[in-house]
Amino acid sequence: MPSQPEQAVNILQKWDTLKVYCGGRNPPTPVTKPATPRLRVRRRPPPAPASYRRRNLTLAALVLLTGVGASVFGFQFGQSALEDVSAPKSALGDARKPLGKSKGLLKEAQILGSLTTMPDPSDTLTEDQLLEQQEDLAAEDTSEAKIRLGTAVSDENVTFTLDSVAWRGSNLVLQVGLQNKSFHPARFIYSPAFNLLVITDDQGKPVRTFSEGLPGELPADRELYKGTIQISASDIDKAQALSLSLADYPDRELQFLVDTIPIPPAPPR
Repeated sequence: MPSQPEQAVNILQKWDTLKVYCGGRNPPTPVTKPATPRLRVRRRPPPAPASYRRRNLTLAALVLLTGVGASVFGFQFGQSALEDVSAPKSALGDARKPLGKSKGLLKEAQILGSLTTMPDPSDTLTEDQLLEQQEDLAAEDTSEAKIRLGTAVSDENVTFTLDSVAWRGSNLVLQVGLQNKSFHPARFIYSPAFNLLVITDDQGKPVRTFSEGLPGELPADRELYKGTIQISASDIDKAQALSLSLADYPDRELQFLVDTIPIPPAPPR
């Protein structure tokens, strides 16, 4: 058996021989192939027995038959419950006319023309007409002299109406009304303060007034609100006609003026 130095010399000689064989390069390291993995194959589950298939088909058929039977029973039950129920008979019978086809959208001019228009504010009474009314009222033997006017003044779709003037006791009562056809409410203060409600006689003298029933805030609901404006007889002893002016508060955007309001003869006391 060679000694250890001899073994080392033999190994070096073999190494040099390999270098010469490889062209002076180190010999390649041997490559080992990886192990081939094992494939696990799952077995297919066994087919369901024929008894399971029959059971599923039987359950599906039972559900379908139950649904059809319930539908038929519900229809028969509802029909029998409505046997004594009939449609209400109209008093018109068969004389009703079909509605026909729609005529489309209406024009703005047609809509405005169908609305009820207020009397023209320019249709005020002249002095001759006032004298005739006063003479007719004086000829009548009545304790409540009354003049019907029907005057209306509009400003920005808000209308002030003066319906009549009559005596009630020792007060002259003006029947008035307000109607708001705009989209915004209006406020009024029926007081001579700040010239909001001013009534003067034919000499230009302001008179004291008392209002009743008129709204402080006029809503935009197209409804006619009526009230009265009363004047004491002591303030209009020698007056023959009155003038009225009304403005909204506080903007004063609305101005209503009514001139030459006749005063009926005062009834005998």
